[in-house]
Amino acid sequence: MRINPFIFRAYDIRGIYGKDLNEEVFQKIGFVLGKKKEKFLVGNDIRKTGKKLALALIQGLQRAGATTIYAGTVSFGQCLFSGFKLKVAKALFVTASHLPSEWNGLKMYFGDGEPFSQEMIEKIKEEVIEIWDEKFVFKKPKIKKVNLKKEYIAYLLRKFPILNKKPLKVVLDCGNGSVSLVGPEIFKNFGFRITKIFCKPDPDFPNRDPDPTIQATKVLRQTVIKEKADFGVAFDGDGDRGIIIDDKGRYLSGNQIGILIGKDILSNSFSKNKKIIKAVACSMAIDEELKKLGADIIETPVGHTFILSTAKKQKALLGVEETGHIVMPRYFFFDDAVLIPLKIAEIILKEKKKLSEIVDKIKIYPFEEIVFVCSDEKKFKLIEDLKIEFKKKYKKISILDGIKIYFDFGWVLIRVSNTSPKIRLYIEAKTEQKFNFLKEKFSKILKAKIYKPR
Repeated sequence: MRINPFIFRAYDIRGIYGKDLNEEVFQKIGFVLGKKKEKFLVGNDIRKTGKKLALALIQGLQRAGATTIYAGTVSFGQCLFSGFKLKVAKALFVTASHLPSEWNGLKMYFGDGEPFSQEMIEKIKEEVIEIWDEKFVFKKPKIKKVNLKKEYIAYLLRKFPILNKKPLKVVLDCGNGSVSLVGPEIFKNFGFRITKIFCKPDPDFPNRDPDPTIQATKVLRQTVIKEKADFGVAFDGDGDRGIIIDDKGRYLSGNQIGILIGKDILSNSFSKNKKIIKAVACSMAIDEELKKLGADIIETPVGHTFILSTAKKQKALLGVEETGHIVMPRYFFFDDAVLIPLKIAEIILKEKKKLSEIVDKIKIYPFEEIVFVCSDEKKFKLIEDLKIEFKKKYKKISILDGIKIYFDFGWVLIRVSNTSPKIRLYIEAKTEQKFNFLKEKFSKILKAKIYKPR
């Protein structure tokens, strides 16, 4: 196998097993990472190739002289919590998150949960490419394994005391992913009355897509209504995103979840620092709803690394990405999705209202994300060409991440996906008419650029 440079993305490493990455790739990534001879914690999600890639990573780390601890097959939250608790220098999680079962990859964090930057990943790529043709003999690794599930659950119980023994009715959809290993136990310990769907780990994801889209959560939405539950939650493949379904069976966007949590945190904060971090693709409703409560909104590029790192640097109260990545630094510097339903439950109990009643008070505008398939080789140049073209056409633009065009009635963002061969178009407007105008106009432009004959 030749090394594919495109597996090294803006905030993690991802590719198709056997085509883009294998054990040799992970051994050499481990060797590059391990040269500082620090203490590393390694874990993996439930994918078929997860354990063998994790062990290959450990082989590389140990060959370079690093100390390693193996967390085993766990959820994202339990892995990062273990690294935080054990005070390791770096925590590494083998996962492809929400991508299909044939994919795998690697997320890299410092011990406190701050993710590796794009520059750090670029440096790793350069070093792996540099040593690629060297022939290394890797020995079978010595495995020191830990299981901090009990400590992880106990930590959450301490952080959400208001929830203890409150019999909220919750539908739990783990999507056969890694949260299946710990999610039901967490909710049971809180005393919730839970209905479980797709909570048996299965690396083939047989029941729904590991990305909890509105289509993928159809069974969850129906079950919430059927069971007359207080709310439902759907997790992605590894457990760093959680989507909430309200008691009326409505799918709440990451923007709505961010506003709900943001309003609660701001209303209960006595700190002068009221910084809220949001991705450039997030709704303008976040600004309008949270600025009323004194929020200082800071925009970042799309991607959990940018949200998490900026939230830590700015000592922010909250970080929000439109896809459902939420970071609450009061609990963790990383985006453990299990925190989201616990926080929503806390809000329901404090407000003493149905979730739907709380949601109905939130302003929200017509918003959509449209995905266009575009090869990794082509997508970056296309965006650069559009920047040149649009700078001449429009007065107010941002190139923080891709190109964002502001109008009096809304905005449009066009950017490359950092995790797959796609270009994403985001549109938001204050009326349906203006929304449809922007959608038609910019979809037509992108289709012509992407699919034009050579």
